[in-house]
Amino acid sequence: MSRLAGATVLLRLRLWQLRRVFPAYSVVLLALASVGVLGLIHRAVVHDAVNAVYTAGGALLVVLGLHQQRRDLHFLHRHVPQARQAMAVEYGALVLPILLVLLLAGSWPVAVVPIVVVALPWLPVVRSTGVRGRWLRQGIPARLFEWRGLVQATHPWGLVLWLAALTSCWLPVLPLFLLGIIVLWATSAQEQCEPRAMLLATAEDARSFLRTKLWGAIRLMAVVLLPVLAGATFFHPGWWWVHAGFGLGMWVLVAYAVVLKYANYRPLARLEANSANVAVAALFSILPGLSVVPLVMLFTEMPKARANLNAYFHDHRC
Repeated sequence: MSRLAGATVLLRLRLWQLRRVFPAYSVVLLALASVGVLGLIHRAVVHDAVNAVYTAGGALLVVLGLHQQRRDLHFLHRHVPQARQAMAVEYGALVLPILLVLLLAGSWPVAVVPIVVVALPWLPVVRSTGVRGRWLRQGIPARLFEWRGLVQATHPWGLVLWLAALTSCWLPVLPLFLLGIIVLWATSAQEQCEPRAMLLATAEDARSFLRTKLWGAIRLMAVVLLPVLAGATFFHPGWWWVHAGFGLGMWVLVAYAVVLKYANYRPLARLEANSANVAVAALFSILPGLSVVPLVMLFTEMPKARANLNAYFHDHRC
């Protein structure tokens, strides 16, 4: 394998996964949504140069979080000849659109910040053990095991990120960006499927099971979202409609991730392919006028989730 092919293996793998998961029209919609999001970022940066700092720093933090949470690091280092170079190319491709937006907006000095992501594969990854966030986990019902696992996986960084969002409510964009990172973590926690015995112990049928999961997710997200959105609205009352739309979009996004999980549920499976669909819903949820798309996706997956769960609740051969 040539050095170029080895360095681009992960990027080519992501493109293959994208084509495999989505039909052609979905790829076009994803591209249009991405262009729309980048257009909004460009407009925000041109309107206020401070937003360029938030955008560059946020992109760096997002990729840093992805690198720290990678579950395939051990596999890559053992089986990919140029693992670090391949990860550097992958991370560089992720921030390339943000870099281009900053350059087009004239924020040349700030554009240097996202380039730092190419050095992340050479940084150590923190792997701590033991139970973390015990006091936070005690406030989450056992039936919402995904959320307990989320606290275990992200503590204390998740708490620090939420406190940063809460204390930065006086800023116009940063708290929403930080909340968006937390919500994406919450959606990724919905990829792990529990054993069938946990389904039967949680509820008597698919309808009540989904209701339990959805209301539990909505209540937990209310604890995360409402204090920050209320503080941001207090400091920027003219933006109340932005905060309200963002909050509703994040609730719908998390609900969609929950329903999508059970629409494709298989006992003890990890539904990594769901992350691509959630990414599309996340892009549409923050676009003005298109935030109704994730809601349509949610209601489309609901009958599939009930039908899939009914098989595990009532078919004793499962």
